[in-house]
Amino acid sequence: MPGKDDHLRRIHDEAAAIARHSAHIRDLLTRSFEILQQPLPDTFLGRKTYEPFPTELSFPLERER
Repeated sequence: MPGKDDHLRRIHDEAAAIARHSAHIRDLLTRSFEILQQPLPDTFLGRKTYEPFPTELSFPLERER
């Protein structure tokens, strides 16, 4: 019965494909979980990374002639 062997091969190939897809999905989930466990990126919002400029007390607004 040649047809029987063909069906078994197809079943085996599909089972192997499902196993590969399942392994791939597990890897993606593992990497996603690791990424989600990392701290949030620093966007510098609300954090001073510099010293403010000192204010100049006697700077004339009009140019002297």
